[in-house]
Formats: sequence, C-alpha cells, structure tokens
Amino acid sequence: MEAATLKQPQILKKTHKNLEEKHDPLTSLPEPLLHHILSYLTMKDVIRISVLAKRWRYMWLYVPCLKFSPVKISRSKEVAFINQSLLLHKGPAIQKFSLAFLQPDAETHHVDSWIYFAKIRNVNELNLDFGDIRHVHRYRLPHFLFSSTSLTVLSLVTCEIHFPVKFELGSLKTLSLEQVYFSGGKINDLIKSTPILESLSLTNCQRSADLRVHMYHGSTMKTLKIHESDQGSSDSVLSIGSHYIASFELVTTMSRKYYFIDGMRPLESASFGCNKLNCGQYETDKENTVFEILDSVRHAKLLRLCSCYIQALCHNEEQRLNCLSFDATCLEIKTGLTKGELPGISCMLGHSPNIKTLIISIEKIHAKNFNDNSEGGEYWKLQEPIFVDLLCNLKDVKIYNFMKNLGSKQISTIEYVLVHVQNDMNFLRFLLKRTPR
Repeated sequence: MEAATLKQPQILKKTHKNLEEKHDPLTSLPEPLLHHILSYLTMKDVIRISVLAKRWRYMWLYVPCLKFSPVKISRSKEVAFINQSLLLHKGPAIQKFSLAFLQPDAETHHVDSWIYFAKIRNVNELNLDFGDIRHVHRYRLPHFLFSSTSLTVLSLVTCEIHFPVKFELGSLKTLSLEQVYFSGGKINDLIKSTPILESLSLTNCQRSADLRVHMYHGSTMKTLKIHESDQGSSDSVLSIGSHYIASFELVTTMSRKYYFIDGMRPLESASFGCNKLNCGQYETDKENTVFEILDSVRHAKLLRLCSCYIQALCHNEEQRLNCLSFDATCLEIKTGLTKGELPGISCMLGHSPNIKTLIISIEKIHAKNFNDNSEGGEYWKLQEPIFVDLLCNLKDVKIYNFMKNLGSKQISTIEYVLVHVQNDMNFLRFLLKRTPR
C-alpha cells in the first residue's frame, strides 16, 4: 500500500508534465510553421533546441532550410559537423542551403560535396559565402552546379566562376554576385544561360578588368544593381546595355576610365550613389560622365541621386544642361543643401516638369561645406521668378533629417546655427510656394 502511495505522486508529476507539453502553444504549432521559424536559425542552433520538446527531437533531420555559419571550434570539427549533419539529413528536398565557410582551400573536396548534396536534393535557393577577398586563393565553383534545374536563387561571395563549355540554369530568377571573378567566359555568358533571370546584382566584380553587361533580345531581366568601391582599375570600362530592365541602380566612385549606359527607355526607376563614407564631389573629368549617365536614364519615372551627381551638374555648361529633360514623376535627392549643390538642385527641378513627389534627404553637414552655406538662403529667393510655372505638377514634398544636424559638434557658434536654420527655412518656403494648395 505504501509503495503504491509513493508511486502515485511520480505518476501524477509525469502526467502533469505530458499535459504541459501537450498544451504548449509553441510545440503544437503546425509543422510548416515550425520549419519556417527554424529556417532563421543555424543548424547548430536548430539541433540545440531539438531537446526542448519531445516532438522536436528529430525535426532537425527534416528541416528544408539548412544554414551553416562559422563557429568557434577547430576547422576539423567544423567540417565534421557539416558532414555529419548532411549525412543524417532525411528530408526529400532542400528549399534553402546557406554556407559561410572562410578560406576553404584545404577543404575544397568537402565544399564540393556539400554543394553536390544541395544540388541532388533539388535546392531552390543557394547562398555561398567564402569570406575575405584579401585571401589569395578563391574557391572555384564546381561545374556540376551549372546544370541545376531546380535553382531559382543563387548568391555567391568571394569565389571564382570558371564557365563550362556548355551550361544552362533554366530556373534561375535571382542572381547576386559579390567579389566574384570570372574565368573562361564573361558575365554575359552567364546571362545568356539563364533564360528567365529577373534580377542581377553585381558587387565589386571584375574591378581590375572591363565589366560589360548587355541583355540579349527577349531577356526577362527586370532589376539590375551594380555596386563598386574605389579599388578598381583606372583603365577599365563599365558598359551596360539593356532595352528591357525596369529598375537600375549604380553605386560607384567613378574609378573606371569609361562608363557607357545605353538603351534604358522603359526604365521605371534609376538610383545613383557614390559609395563614399562622406558623399562629396567627383573629379572634374567625371562630370561629363555623370551628365551622360543621367541623360541615358531621362525616361525613368523614379529618379534617386546622391550629392555627387547634384554637384557634377553644377559644373556642366548651361547650354548643355538646357538639352536635359527628365520624365520623372518622383525625384529623390540626398543633399547637404550647401552652396555648391544649390545650382544642381535647381537644375534638376527646372528640367523635371512632371514631378509630383519630391523627396529631400538632408545628409550630415561637414565643417568645410557648412562654411560655404552662408549665401544659400538668398539663392532660393532669386530662383523664385524662374520657377513660377516649372513645378506646377508638384503635389507632395517630403523632407527627412530637417534641421537634424543642428546638434553637430562641428557647428560651434550660434551664428552658424542661425544661418543654417535660415537657409533651410528659405528652401522649405520656396518649395511650399511651388506646391499647389
């Protein structure tokens, strides 16, 4: 009788624990939702949380999204962990496979096998990051990857693509390449072999050689982004030609010798930046390049410009500027509203008669620019007669960071603060007068 009495609390305790687990809202979530939540975690964390609930114990073996990030263990243990995880995985297909593996020189055969695992499991999204570009040897992608029929999204960082003689990624829609070197072919070879590609992003690719991106007839490309730092070759060329894309973004310090952009008539949006920590003025020899770039995207409905482009317009000849005419209905400008930028802003407003929405983002003021701002307020007063009928379509004006820089340590006197406030208010007053009630 006493033995039965002793066992009863244990049974009740176990039953209570089972009821708690049964009614736990997290563990009772539908399996697809659980898989979605787990897709944001690395495989190491997925395995760790599998001990929290009985239902989760073997779920990590079937998760459709596998993510491996660098861990603070020896390289041999890291390789062994990835090998074991893939060996035990029982899922029939992989939706997403992400691998961040730094300096894979000595483990190339292992990396090849991991990519092959993803391929034979019909992976849809593949993200591969092999670390710092300063490393001498780049990982070369295996040829079998270029015969994948299931891959829809491919993202590569710091590796080499040696193009096979013949290949086709027939399902690929999104391609992102960063610090990727091409050998045995060109980026256009890759574009031609992706018949339904919709989005292409290139970051610091082919910086020491010419980069030519041209869309063939019937291309489905909708979005093109090119970002470059200032470490490229001064003798190289960037050439872009497309009659099909809807969105174009170029962020560059203009370190190449020539820039050619052609055939972007159906463009919906175009964005331009300088990729500098402190947005400043381009060299004099690049001002004509900026003019030609802007002229090539004059049909864009949405136009975004950083301060470098605004300042470059200030130094072009007035006769040449009169030939500019933009179709933009939305204009977004990043500016410090300094004296050197004002003619460029005026030029953009004066040559964009269809603008309905104007977005001004006021960037941080630097001391050398702030001192040149003393005449900015008077400038807009002089411009008012010129703009009487030019901005008749303007309906919305949005200004971000307005007077935000007043707390800057570089602005040390009340006089400077008052001048800055007056200049900003005069600019705002000018815009409000041009905006219909």
